[in-house]
Amino acid sequence: MAQDLVESRDAALEDAYKHLGEETSHEGIDEVTVSDIRRKLEVYCFDCPLHYDDEVARAHGYRSLIAPSAMTGLWTLRPLWTPGKPAIFGPQVPEIRGTGPERSTYRLPYSKGFASDRVDEYFEPVYPGDRLRVTSKFAEITPKRTSLGIGVFLTSESRVWKETGELVSLSRHGSYRYDPDPERLREVDAKPRRKDQTPAEGSEEFEQSDPYNDWSKQLRYEDVNIGDELPRYSMYLTYQRLVMSCANDRMWSPIHHNRDSARSQGLDDTIFNSQGYEIVLEITVRRWMGLDGKLKKVGPFRISRSCHPGDMITCTGHVTGKEVVDGVGLVHLELSVRNPRTEAAHSGASVSLPMRG
Repeated sequence: MAQDLVESRDAALEDAYKHLGEETSHEGIDEVTVSDIRRKLEVYCFDCPLHYDDEVARAHGYRSLIAPSAMTGLWTLRPLWTPGKPAIFGPQVPEIRGTGPERSTYRLPYSKGFASDRVDEYFEPVYPGDRLRVTSKFAEITPKRTSLGIGVFLTSESRVWKETGELVSLSRHGSYRYDPDPERLREVDAKPRRKDQTPAEGSEEFEQSDPYNDWSKQLRYEDVNIGDELPRYSMYLTYQRLVMSCANDRMWSPIHHNRDSARSQGLDDTIFNSQGYEIVLEITVRRWMGLDGKLKKVGPFRISRSCHPGDMITCTGHVTGKEVVDGVGLVHLELSVRNPRTEAAHSGASVSLPMRG
């Protein structure tokens, strides 16, 4: 039996190598809606008026309210189910993984997986009513053994376009596919199930950021110096919040909502999803740079450790560089997301800020 699994894994890996460089394209099933944006904002209690107030957005150069950049991928997804297709739920039907049934032209190697890293460049804002299409290329396979087991990092490159022709974003994104290490599974199985922690009253470690931000203040390029610290942003991650985040992103991997499934993959508990980290990074940067700042790039972004229900996660950052390119003031940042145990994710970012005069 074990030999059969190894042979199946090796065959899938060999098949994956044959498809390196392959490009695919499809259109997202849904148009961008105000409701999608609102549901995302309420999970994070994010009050930026660019995302819910047309009048404010127009005053800052947009034609209407815009979507957070971290939501772009949502509107490139295909449907989970369509009329005429068999039911996707049932006692003998495997749980949906990721954002739906696998549609790659090759079999995914190894038995388990999750998103690991990204780089995103943004060019055009996304408005309600837009429809998006994506072109993706399978770019790289990197064998790697981690604490979870032996596996490979798979890297793809994507371009997202509006149906009207504008390029919205360029992305390079990775996932880790692996077979859980038996020793790691025994270690997890011996641990008691984690319980949601209750923050100690008055503890600075558990001090959640006020969701209200003063959007009347505008940071300018000349105000920024290398080494400046961004205001920290902290939010408490409950199990309900984690599930709501995954539901809004249509990210259905069981490791995000099924504790037994997460433990079977060598994880201590359900884990915060990658799109969740991305919106936390964006919120931290937006609260600092103001309404006239523009997010140009996020990444390289890598998840190094897991965040679980009961964690207070905190994003911090500092300025690493600044330059004027073609008359635009660019500021480069380094960002970190931590939980009470360790750093969970690390990322760079670049933004443009208005200049005086």
